[in-house]
Amino acid sequence: MFFLISLLSSILFIIAPTNVHAISSNIDLSTAQSSVGKRFAEVYCDAINEGLDSGFASEYALNNTFLKFVAFPDDDKYLDDLWLFTSKNIADKCGSFVEIKDLQDLELFFKEEGLIASNRDLYLPTFENN
Repeated sequence: MFFLISLLSSILFIIAPTNVHAISSNIDLSTAQSSVGKRFAEVYCDAINEGLDSGFASEYALNNTFLKFVAFPDDDKYLDDLWLFTSKNIADKCGSFVEIKDLQDLELFFKEEGLIASNRDLYLPTFENN
């Protein structure tokens, strides 16, 4: 009996890391969609509805969401998927007030900020102890 339990435990430890990694990638994207993409779309649309132009609305959304503070994986597909989710939310919430050109500019802005979030260590100053 002990041998069987040991064998099963060993198999689980070998198989589990691969499955956990795959699941954690999905969780990370869905978490980012909820906490960043959805919030960004809401704040952006609120600013558009208040009469701000798209440029100011995107800066306002950046400063009032987690996009500025998160660390994304350095993965273009991840950012593409997050943008797709975010743009669908924008289309649903305020698509009739946003022109195609504004949405294209917003995509560039969003992805540039996402790239910065993917490479946070390159943009933040490092401090050395003296």
